[in-house]
Order: sequence, then structure tokens, then C-alpha cells
Amino acid sequence: MMKYKTLKPLIYSGVSYEAGAEVDILEKSVVKSCLERELIEEIKDTTEKVVSENLIEENNQDVEKTDKENKKNKNK
Repeated sequence: MMKYKTLKPLIYSGVSYEAGAEVDILEKSVVKSCLERELIEEIKDTTEKVVSENLIEENNQDVEKTDKENKKNKNK
């Protein structure tokens, strides 16, 4: 089962969801319709997001370190 986040207020299966809420939609046809009308978006795996954010942070730190080393070497 896929998880989705509402982009706009949505009523599904008798429940009202505000924009940004998490909703489980079981019917593929409903998912397809909602995606096409940009009412929902798929929630990506949070572990992938955390790993990606950590890699970006590590890369930024490496770049900063390299920049500092390059400046230090220029001043010699």
C-alpha cells in the first residue's frame, strides 16, 4: 500500500483531509485520478530522504573543508 500526502483539501471515504495530511488510498483508479488532478502526491520513503539529506550535508562539509584548505595553501 502506498502512502500519499494531500496537496489540496480532500474528502476520501467519508473523511475530510486538510492539505498536507497523510492519506491511504486503496483504489488504483482513485489514486490515478487524484494524481492527475494534483490533489495528492506520493510520500517517498523517509529513510531514503534521510540518507539523501545526510549525503548532501556530508558533501557540503567536504566542499567547505576543501575550500578552506585551498585558501590556506594559496596564502603560503
